[in-house]
Amino acid sequence: MEFRLLFGAVFLASCVGWQPPVSYELQSQRNFDRDLYECGCEATVAGGENKQQVFDDCMKARGYQVT
Repeated sequence: MEFRLLFGAVFLASCVGWQPPVSYELQSQRNFDRDLYECGCEATVAGGENKQQVFDDCMKARGYQVT
């Protein structure tokens, strides 16, 4: 009986921090969406006529190839 209780407690404790796996593609899309949003905000704050340049520089700094 004690063995079953101990096994059950260990099993439940191991499940507490478990999260379903996130696919690499989904995680990459989330990162891209976040970077796109943040660079868009930077460009908006920059104002003036150089918004596109600020946006391009921000995306390049995050590792994206801007054409």
